[in-house]
Amino acid sequence: VNMASGVEDLVGVLEKTQCECLNAATDKPLANVIFSPAREDPSAILESDCDAQLLVHVTFQQIVKVHSLVLETPAAFRERGPKKCTIFVNKPTLDFSSAESEKPSQEIIICPDNLAGKPIELKFTAFQNVSTISLFFSENCTGDEDEMTVLSKLAFVGLTTAGEGSKPSLEQQKAAAAGDWLNN
Repeated sequence: VNMASGVEDLVGVLEKTQCECLNAATDKPLANVIFSPAREDPSAILESDCDAQLLVHVTFQQIVKVHSLVLETPAAFRERGPKKCTIFVNKPTLDFSSAESEKPSQEIIICPDNLAGKPIELKFTAFQNVSTISLFFSENCTGDEDEMTVLSKLAFVGLTTAGEGSKPSLEQQKAAAAGDWLNN
């Protein structure tokens, strides 16, 4: 079984009223980058307000497995795209102070390809039972903490777990009995 098979954009299971971003400019909110159709419009951006830092909290309607992140920053703003992201699972009350001191689920350095939409694979084992995910963007590519950070798209790719706990299909049972799971 290929772990990436069956993964999908998790936009459909975001709990819209429980997604927020700390330090976002009022006129350039998180909704511009995580909900369709705005996130497909590169002119609809999320921008930090008073410095480079952004803290994004996203709540899912159900438990999900997050496989990867997709970030985009328009070419005109690429140097202001996020460079460092610290990711926390199931810590909905995280603030800037705790984001700097708590042990994250994963830390990533974002390269220019990623800001053009190349998916960033996550440590799958750390993202199995996710009800909330928090992303702390601590710096952008300029390296200047006073320069605002810009994103035009933020997407989560993974699996919903709604079908888990259900009985495997006859085909799945036969495959398991045949030992196919050993061949991955």
